[in-house]
Amino acid sequence: MPNSNLHPSPAPARHAAAGDFMRVFCVFMIGWYHIWQQSWLTPALRLGPVTLDVYPWVRAGYMFVDLMLLLSGFLLYLPWVNGDPPETRDYLRRRARRILPGYWLALAVMLVFAVTAPGFDRPLLLAKDLGAHLAFIHNLFRFSYTQTRLNAVLWTLAVEVQFYLLLPALAPVFSRRPLVCWGAMTGMALSFRLLWTAQMPDTTMFVNRLPNMLDVYASGMLAAHLYARLARRRENRALVAALGTLLAIAGAWGVLRIVKAQATSYGDYEFLRLGQLTRRLPLGLCGAAFLLGGSLSFGPVRRALSNRPLRFLGNVSFSFYIWHQWLAVRLKMWRIPPYRAAADPNQAGEMPWQLHYTLLCFAAALLLAVLIHLCIEKPAARWMDRRHKGAG
Repeated sequence: MPNSNLHPSPAPARHAAAGDFMRVFCVFMIGWYHIWQQSWLTPALRLGPVTLDVYPWVRAGYMFVDLMLLLSGFLLYLPWVNGDPPETRDYLRRRARRILPGYWLALAVMLVFAVTAPGFDRPLLLAKDLGAHLAFIHNLFRFSYTQTRLNAVLWTLAVEVQFYLLLPALAPVFSRRPLVCWGAMTGMALSFRLLWTAQMPDTTMFVNRLPNMLDVYASGMLAAHLYARLARRRENRALVAALGTLLAIAGAWGVLRIVKAQATSYGDYEFLRLGQLTRRLPLGLCGAAFLLGGSLSFGPVRRALSNRPLRFLGNVSFSFYIWHQWLAVRLKMWRIPPYRAAADPNQAGEMPWQLHYTLLCFAAALLLAVLIHLCIEKPAARWMDRRHKGAG
């Protein structure tokens, strides 16, 4: 019987193994960044006598949001290039089924806390804030983006939903002319960044808008297009797997180098945002290389990147992302765990509070995400499916 490592089977064209790892890793790093903002715990991993300083990647953890968007473009476009495009109504229903129950729950809880917060006296502004979030346009207005009283990390959902609405018209064109469309989307993003956003004295309100993200989505879609074609190839599978493994290693190395370069660029917030814009295209290309190569690699590599624990963590990652930062702020406000400093124990470098707080934030956010997934998201998805079948 042939050795599966020497004669690897084709990768499943409808499932990209590296996507499971990328989703979990990116959400974890974004979560670590936001929790680090509250704890100031210098992150270092000690493995016996070896100490791995991961501070640069945590300090610029916000960069991994781009890779989450890239992964979204990859996965959402994949059915089109696999010859199984969903009907627009079914596609939108599935997107609503995935995000709305958890999103609406988060808005409801956060709205209660906002209304009952001491000193609350702007009900009309909060109503506008909530309305913008419900319409997924909250990244377009300062009162619902940088000044929101709900949850600052939810801006990502606005960009995602805006892309969801664009994709049904874009995907058929991309599937016919992938390189042309990739070039057009990338050119539009670069033009918007260089000729418009970068010229502003304050880029806060534009750095994370959809036009500035088009090249990230385009790179994910191009990687999906190549993956679907190469995954079906049965000839030269060992060569494809070997090259895929090397491409994944190169892509991961590139991502880490780019994020580290962003972390070691010191300046004000405007300087950092411009650095983020400059590095967005190469970061997306490196992320696409990892996603494509890792999903085409040898069986053991694919199994390491996609297995039952990672898939489960991927399923709960949406709720973890929504809740982790909000929960971290509340735990610190409630002095859980307790600290000795009158205020801001992070600035006092209070240990072991910094470590205990960091671990508690991760544990609490993960536990809450699991509970929401099992008790809210899954039952709501089943209810929506039943309603859809009944209507049909």
